Amino acid sequence: MKFIFTESGYQLFRYRGRSVLLCCVSLLLCGCIAFYLGSLSSNRRALETLGENTPAKVRISNVNADTFDDMTIAYTYGDLLEMLGVGRVVATCQAGGYYSAESQEALNTAHEEMVRQMEERESDWVYVSTYMPEGDVHIYGVTNFEATGLGWAGDVTLGEGYDLSLLEGDEPLCLISDKMSQSTGLEIGDTFTMPVCFLQFTSSFGVGKAFSYMNEYSFTVAGTYPARIETIHPADMYLPLDWLRDRLKEDQPENPFTYSSYTGYLADSMKLNEFKDSLKDCGLGQPFFLPTGEMFVSLVSARTIYMDDEEFIRSAEKLGASIRQYEMFLAPFFIVVVFLVTMSIFLVLRGCRRDMAIACSLGRPKVVTAAANLMAALSAQLLGALLAVPVSMLLTGVGFGTAMLVCGAFMLCALMGDIVGLIMLLRFDALALLTAAQ
Repeated sequence: MKFIFTESGYQLFRYRGRSVLLCCVSLLLCGCIAFYLGSLSSNRRALETLGENTPAKVRISNVNADTFDDMTIAYTYGDLLEMLGVGRVVATCQAGGYYSAESQEALNTAHEEMVRQMEERESDWVYVSTYMPEGDVHIYGVTNFEATGLGWAGDVTLGEGYDLSLLEGDEPLCLISDKMSQSTGLEIGDTFTMPVCFLQFTSSFGVGKAFSYMNEYSFTVAGTYPARIETIHPADMYLPLDWLRDRLKEDQPENPFTYSSYTGYLADSMKLNEFKDSLKDCGLGQPFFLPTGEMFVSLVSARTIYMDDEEFIRSAEKLGASIRQYEMFLAPFFIVVVFLVTMSIFLVLRGCRRDMAIACSLGRPKVVTAAANLMAALSAQLLGALLAVPVSMLLTGVGFGTAMLVCGAFMLCALMGDIVGLIMLLRFDALALLTAAQ
């Protein structure tokens, strides 16, 4: 055995050209394996992260699925969707603010009249309107900056110590338009107080606005934005939706909170079919869904799910097809690699057949001769495979673990190819070969 190691080392360094050639062939084949496995791995990672990069979108609309804003969406639907698997929520609600003295006077008059009528009514069956006049500050409660529709965050001027995550909190911090800032004299960092009424949309044949009195609150201006920016949710003032919802629950517990728009992204879009199945029992229908027994349906009452998942499904199907193709040709690909190794070892060692024949004629078993040549070949191929590790990581972007897997896969192919190649080389008659050589 010691002699075999000595002979293999001798062949490795004595025939440097042959060793360099085997090393280069190994480096090339390792690169091919790295590109193949790297492509398969990248497609799998892309499919796994598809739900994060291109998540399926869920929107609540009216019964005709033609309106997604200025609706009355029960908070229970939003809570239910989050329980079913909706992750990031982009939702809004609306309210009216009363900043000027004129609007506050009109609000106070309407509120006092409502209180008076409720105190004087003889029975609870007597209807008293609780709706207030519209204010002079249009307010949007939003779950995050995306819900404002302002687009680029660079257009917003924020005060020191503030960032746009303030809209995701529950503090009375607000963004106001530069138009409101100029008309009221408010600047970043100022605190002001004004009454607020919660806005809900009503009517079965049109869109009506119903303002319900909440209370008077203090707000801090955390930033401003240009009023000229076009947005689907134009407002004079943006507030955290959670803050507005909590205040409504405290000050108007009899008035349930409603969203005016609701969009959600599935936390795990790979479970899209399971999510759709779970919608059947939650009271939310598909577009053109008409509840049984209802003759008239409100145009602003939202209980219809609109799934915006075409892009996700198309991308998932494309990635899935690519992965299946790579996996389908994985075995044939490695068979080709083994074949190329066999051909390379056969062609490179073909010139050594005379030396092998001499050794065999002197009584040395072919197995021992094959073992020495096999170890020499594997040593050169291992060097090439190890050189391919950093090259693969640099050119294909695979990780160290994948690069080592490529190295191991190639060495297994090399072992199989070398054995087959040596079997082909050693199928000779020593006497006939030596006689022909002379």
